[in-house]
Amino acid sequence: MAYVQMGNIYYFMYITIAILLTVLAVAFLKNKSQRFRHWFIFGLIMVAFSIHFLKILIYPYTTVEYIFTKVSFENICAVSTLVFPFLYFTKNKTLKDYMVMVGMASGMITFIFPVDAMSEYFNGEIIGYRTAFNLEVMRFYFAHFLLFLVPFLMMRYQMHELSIHRAYRAPLVLILVLVLIFVNELVMTLLHWVPKEDLYDPSKRNPSFIFGVRGDLTGLGLFLGVFVPAFMRVHPLTGASFFWPVIWLIIPAIVYGGLISLIFMFIYDYHETKLFFSKILGVRPKEDSEAEVID
Repeated sequence: MAYVQMGNIYYFMYITIAILLTVLAVAFLKNKSQRFRHWFIFGLIMVAFSIHFLKILIYPYTTVEYIFTKVSFENICAVSTLVFPFLYFTKNKTLKDYMVMVGMASGMITFIFPVDAMSEYFNGEIIGYRTAFNLEVMRFYFAHFLLFLVPFLMMRYQMHELSIHRAYRAPLVLILVLVLIFVNELVMTLLHWVPKEDLYDPSKRNPSFIFGVRGDLTGLGLFLGVFVPAFMRVHPLTGASFFWPVIWLIIPAIVYGGLISLIFMFIYDYHETKLFFSKILGVRPKEDSEAEVID
């Protein structure tokens, strides 16, 4: 059977398709007006928004008893899909920064580590591996591709400007989003839409790793856990293995979120970022030095 696995032909097939679609989108919009581009991108946002809800009509979502749990603020990408229609029109630059950076980053990370496409788990239960051309796998890739494409096109056509002076804010917004996901799980549990015994169990429902990682800190968990103090992986009362909900992710979110923000700044705000670090390091920018020689 054809399954998506790290590094196999189907893994690279979806990456290749995403690159080709991105090139086609840029080519299509090249000679269009800015107004047309604006509404075209909003159309993509609404397609992603619609897919988020229409997925309840396909397997394995049709097996979920309380389906609202699967279209709520269930994880970082779900939050992005639900709030992008509003963030697209916001005048708040910090929220727009978050939309651009988290949208592009989460979209790319999904293609690099397509966990859900490769996993035998769904909604905390083992249902078996899905084939590479399973409808849900294709939906998964397309939905996350749109999360990348929308902010990519926004930056391509200068609909937003990133600033090194706001770079620290996006990781902080990300932490607030993780808190929102945690609150969402609490509400789902209080409504008895999610089994109470699943709460805090990383092997069950565990959106965006807010309750820790399955098993030991290997694979993706290693990248997250390397910055987590040991006491945050132990229950403060019983001493049993236990990840402090959300809190255990704060340092990784700041470290990796800050690194991702910095990469974006060097790409989209290179001059100001270079000047910013030159001042911090006490190094005079090369352009200024050459200007003095000319004078």
